[in-house]
Amino acid sequence: MNRTDLAYQVSLTLGDHIDDFDIDAIVEDLIENHDGPLNSIDDIEDTAYWAAVEKHDTTQAHDADATNDDGSEDIAWLGVQAGILVHDNGPEVMILNHEKDGYTSEVMPSTSLPLSLDADHDAMVKAAETALQAAGWETVGDWDDVDTGYTVKVRRA
Repeated sequence: MNRTDLAYQVSLTLGDHIDDFDIDAIVEDLIENHDGPLNSIDDIEDTAYWAAVEKHDTTQAHDADATNDDGSEDIAWLGVQAGILVHDNGPEVMILNHEKDGYTSEVMPSTSLPLSLDADHDAMVKAAETALQAAGWETVGDWDDVDTGYTVKVRRA
């Protein structure tokens, strides 16, 4: 079986998540680690196949990229509740550096977003991402829902 056909079979197993994986690297691993002729991905044991797939999950690589050299992480906080991370009349976004010992320090001061607190939360997230990008940051992963709003790992763009 040629690489193109093998890559196609791998892509079928990934479905909607195809963009989260390095298909070429998966195919390379499958070929290198298989004894004998490889006629189909069905020739590979399930656990070996999925181990190769997991190894080349690019979303995990992005999460690892969010950790600083000292082991700390920069987390953007989107405050959407009055009085909690919110000092004005609208949502605010800030970045805190979370160190391994539990200590946090402000990296990007709280920035007011041009929305009201009763705005759609998707609009708030989009406005927060725009403010982060303007300040030279990019999100890594998805926003997590927390009691006071949302958080997401960030890194310098």
